[in-house]
This record gives sequence, C-alpha cells and structure tokens, in this order.
Amino acid sequence: MTITSLLRPAALSGLIAACLPGMARAQDASAALQPVLLQPPATQPPAPECVMSSARARAVHLARSLQDGFAVQYWGTTYDADTLSRQPHGLLILEVTRIGAPYSDTGREVLFTPEEMAKINRNGARPALGYLNVSEIEHYRDYWIDQMGGIDVAPPAVLPDWYGPTTVHKEHLSAFWTEAWHKIILERVDRLMGTGIDGLFLDDVLHYYSHAMDKTLVWPQGKRPDGPADAPAMAREMMRLVGLVADRARQWKCDAYVVVNNGVFIGRDAAGGADPRGRAAFSDYLDRIDAIMVENVSAPSTHAHTTEALQEDYRSQGVAVLSLDIATQFPDQKPEELRALIAQKASETGFYPYVTADNVFNQVYPPMRTAPPAPAAPE
Repeated sequence: MTITSLLRPAALSGLIAACLPGMARAQDASAALQPVLLQPPATQPPAPECVMSSARARAVHLARSLQDGFAVQYWGTTYDADTLSRQPHGLLILEVTRIGAPYSDTGREVLFTPEEMAKINRNGARPALGYLNVSEIEHYRDYWIDQMGGIDVAPPAVLPDWYGPTTVHKEHLSAFWTEAWHKIILERVDRLMGTGIDGLFLDDVLHYYSHAMDKTLVWPQGKRPDGPADAPAMAREMMRLVGLVADRARQWKCDAYVVVNNGVFIGRDAAGGADPRGRAAFSDYLDRIDAIMVENVSAPSTHAHTTEALQEDYRSQGVAVLSLDIATQFPDQKPEELRALIAQKASETGFYPYVTADNVFNQVYPPMRTAPPAPAAPE
C-alpha cells in the first residue's frame, strides 16, 4: 500500500498505487533482539493519564470501534478535517500529511494540526491512525529533504547507511535494521503522534522478505551495512523495529493502537523451523501490535495457508484481522454482490472487512458493519 502520489493537495490530481506483495517470551534471545534504549523524543510528549494501557484493554476498545467498520484514505479532493470528521466508520486509517512537500508553499510537508485531528477523531471518541512506512524510503518526506538537501537533488557521494537498493518495481528500500534508519523512523513517530493521532498504521513490514529473497537487489556503491543475513534474522529485525515504533508511540499516548500491513508469516519465518529466538521475538511482536491488515485476502488466488496463519498466529492471540479487498481483483463480481460476498466471508472468519473500488485510496467507501466474534484477548 505504498503511497506514490507525493501527497498532492486536494486541488491537484494524482495517483496512489498499492503495493500488494505477492509462546512465553524467552529471556535468552540473541543480542540483536534485545530492546534498544530509546532516546527521548525530539519534542517532549505530554504525560497523559493512562486509562487503558494493556493489550487486553486495547483489544476490547478496538473491537468496539471496528464493529462500525474502518476506512482508508490518503488524499483526495475532499481530504480535509471537516469531511473526514463526518465519516461514519468506527476507525480511520489516514495519511497525516495533508499536503506533500512538493506541493506546499514552503516545500515542506503540511500535516493536520492537533485541532484538525481532534475534529477527525471526535476528541478521541473515534480512533484515527496515521500512515508510516517502516521500510521504504519516501523521497517526498521531510526526512529525505533534511538528509539530502532537497527532493530532486542527486544523492551524496557517500551514501548514509540507511540508503538501500531499489527493487524492479521502483521501491527504494531502506536498510531498516540500521540505527540511522531507526532514528529517522522514531523522529517520524514523534512528529505524527504530536498531531494527536490515535496510533499508527505500519506499511511494508513485508520488505524483510524482499531483502532476504529478492536476488535482483543491487546495493548502491556495492556496500550493504552489516546486519541480518537470512530470512529468519531479517524477520526478527523487522519485528524489533515494529516494537521500537510501538514503544515510542505509547510514550506519546499510552493506549496508542498499532496496526501492521501484511507480513502474515513473519513469525513463522522468524522461527526458521524451530528457532526459539524467533518464537520469543514473535511473542514480543504480538504484545506490541493490535491488528494486522491483509490486502485481498478474500481473492481466489489467496492460499488457504494465509487464512490459517491469520487464525492461528493472530486472532487466537488477541490480534484483530482487518481485510481490505479491492474490487479490481474480482472482475466477475458486481459491486453489491462483492460486498455481500466479503461480508459473508468476514462473518465466517472473524475478520473486519472493507472493500474499495480501486487501489487509489483517494476517497472513503461505505463502512461494512459486521460483528465478527471478538478474538481472545491476551492475558
């Protein structure tokens, strides 16, 4: 679900393309899995009173919100606080950047203000989550401008450690395991959470697999930073990054929600068969996240093992499953028939569904109010 519109302002047209990529905690995990001591946020977060600070409490509240459905929007002609505030969905996944850096008067991103965010989330009554890509380098973000000196400038002669290869699909990957990239992402978390957003939607978690298995990747200047060398280690490092992000978000808001996009098999990949380090890392990962979204899980091409893993690895552990199905993946279905089909599958699987007409994400579609059985909340 990578954003490629450069976040145009409402008056400009654009394109957003989706990237559809193809247990007690052990104490003896490897040093690479040990928590990293977080530096204080650049902007000091408030010290809110914690009403619900446990995974169990978040699961209960999230399930209530999701009964009224969820929606995803990143831009559009009516992408403003007033319009978003009127959407009837129980949860919104949004792009916090209202106008992208290339299109703003200052050449910097324009984010929703805390006042606008309070209107969108109805003063906290309806959660809104902010988009954050944890593994791709987005050249239209302020961090790129700060690091490179502009949007269209040539990269420096000596590249930073986090500057990774580009895939054949033109996705610019970060070296997501490096401390330099962690610093960029955590500063981004501070900025997003400072707007009053209720949590984060973490995209492209699955790129741990791209790094491990894509043989076409060519590192710039032929230099790859030291780090994980295989799929299990890559998966564990990605889960560690997600944990850092979740912990940082909850420094700002103790009950902040964290939803990851795809990466269904990350726990199984991390275990590499029977590696206790992988099981420990996945247990910790499940403690940090509140839901996983899977795109086109209802499509005929989706393997049964995906649904099986979602049930066994996530729902049974108290992690909600959101399904986002795109109508273009079902060319033989009429819109209303497709919604009825998805609703039926959601009822059977216990997933929370949403159906879009395409992968542009420039408008909100009607909520799908289903009430699947709530997952068992973790102790």
